Amino acid sequence: MRDVYKCRKCGRYVEEPVHCGARAELLMSSRDRLALSKLVSYLLRHDPAGAGLRLGSEGWVSISELVRGIKEVWVNKNRYGWVTEEHIKVLALLDPKERFEVNGGFIRARYGHSRSLGFKVVLNYELDSESRVLYHGTAGRNLQLILREGIKPMRRQYVHLTTDEGVACETGARHGRAVVLVIDAECLRSSGIDIFKASKVIRLVKYVPTKCIKKYFSC
Repeated sequence: MRDVYKCRKCGRYVEEPVHCGARAELLMSSRDRLALSKLVSYLLRHDPAGAGLRLGSEGWVSISELVRGIKEVWVNKNRYGWVTEEHIKVLALLDPKERFEVNGGFIRARYGHSRSLGFKVVLNYELDSESRVLYHGTAGRNLQLILREGIKPMRRQYVHLTTDEGVACETGARHGRAVVLVIDAECLRSSGIDIFKASKVIRLVKYVPTKCIKKYFSC
């Protein structure tokens, strides 16, 4: 992730230090942005109680409550004394994978919710009836199991796929040597498996059977 700036002239949030012909104000360093992104993702997807939060059935939580929880309740709260509501909103606005959605004073994760939440987060995703090829990035050590059993959601509510080969490589590389599986989207549909749009590049399914995995390659 890159540094985030606020233009001193037009007020836009940008990733370039100069905007509108003038030097912009640094709002978040790349290091702080990455740390905050990981924390907010974790809290909204897996452990809201860790910051004293309660999610609604659709995953929403007040941004002001999220900031308070991060600064006052979270175990590493001293690391995040600088966080404001503005930082949370900008994080969502500029997230390259559209992980977050903001509506008024509320925020939620668009996808990635864990089964450990104790309830199912219900989001009204749009069906994807157009994609023909999708990708799934994983660590190489998982490959043989996947080829035997298909791709399962494991601790999450859905399997995450993507329309972008590069995003799949990046995801797989988080856990070691990356392998990308190429998925036949029409095979999923013909098997009665709905494909949901979580963002511009992220797709969600309940399961990927082995017959729909057409090939794989290392990144």
